[in-house]
Amino acid sequence: MDPRRARVLPVPAEAQADARMFMQGGDTFRALKVIIDATGYDLRRARDIVYALVHDIDVPTGS
Repeated sequence: MDPRRARVLPVPAEAQADARMFMQGGDTFRALKVIIDATGYDLRRARDIVYALVHDIDVPTGS
């Protein structure tokens, strides 16, 4: 896992907000599902993104 890789993976802003909320609530599975459903990324990329969001690493927004 490397949250820094998420800096080049665009994710819609709404999906970022939802995933961050789930991660703060301790529900990693739902956070991953939100990212995968919104982007189609594989599990490795989705995991990088959710941990980047928790650690306040900028993730670009995308449509």
